[in-house]
Amino acid sequence: MTDDQFSNPLARKSPLGGRTGVAIASIVPLVALVLFFVFGFSGGWAWSWLILMAIPISGIVVYGLGSDQKR
Repeated sequence: MTDDQFSNPLARKSPLGGRTGVAIASIVPLVALVLFFVFGFSGGWAWSWLILMAIPISGIVVYGLGSDQKR
């Protein structure tokens, strides 16, 4: 088994962006929910659900495969 950055993504030491990345990933769900309702109540319910896709996308970017793995 090789010991590269993709062998065990759960063994990373820090998320991408450090404390800033964690702060962004923490704020995105609240902002996405507010934007969902703002666009929805202004007549865009058919497309406002796409804003909620920002939540998993931010988690993937901050905590996913792009995270820095320091050993």
